[in-house]
Amino acid sequence: MIEEALNVVGMRGEEVLEKYPHQLSGGQRQRIMVGAPSCSKPRLIVADEPVSMVDASLRAMILDIMLRLRDQHGISFLYITHDLSTAYQIGDRIFLLYQGAVAESGNAVEVIENPKHPYVQLLIHSIPVPDPTIKWGDDAVRSADDEQLRQQVHSGCRFYNRCPHHMDVCLTKLPPNYEVGPHNHLAACYLYEGNSIGAPSPDDVSPTPADAQILMENEIGQLYEKEPSHKHVAI
Repeated sequence: MIEEALNVVGMRGEEVLEKYPHQLSGGQRQRIMVGAPSCSKPRLIVADEPVSMVDASLRAMILDIMLRLRDQHGISFLYITHDLSTAYQIGDRIFLLYQGAVAESGNAVEVIENPKHPYVQLLIHSIPVPDPTIKWGDDAVRSADDEQLRQQVHSGCRFYNRCPHHMDVCLTKLPPNYEVGPHNHLAACYLYEGNSIGAPSPDDVSPTPADAQILMENEIGQLYEKEPSHKHVAI
């Protein structure tokens, strides 16, 4: 069973089974950590930054291993990352968070190629383009002081002070999800108020970050129950 798991991640038993962890390279340890859960034949693996601190070639290898575990073994991944490029490569559905609340979610390709929430738009725009003729980074970025941030946590949209489209309603309560595209593409922004797929929280009480986390977990759980295999969710 152990050698089979090693084979899945492109390693052989004789290479590592007689060694202590400190005798393995960083890349070998990373691959073993990705492959080890497959021994118990899980339906879901939570992968928190599995390709951080590795070079580009090893990153591509680990992502390929995860895709093979999905396709050949029916294992889903909850992929947590700050790297949008790898989320784009591996994710079927993506959730983008800002200060503990989901700003936008949907099909990974649809969200990244056609972002709707102002925060996600700025986030995508901040990625450098490998073309010296294209200007990058000229736009001023607004930031909030500590007192403004504290106020936003308790009422209203957390992105208010940096948003180029902010409105008075944004400070009253945390915006609900609005349908902004196909494949259940949702954005929590009052710019799309006419596209509401559901009412705000009961009694117009803004959800706390903990409430927003529960809502996200429930949506991921519902998605997984409907299609338990061949799904990668990126956060």
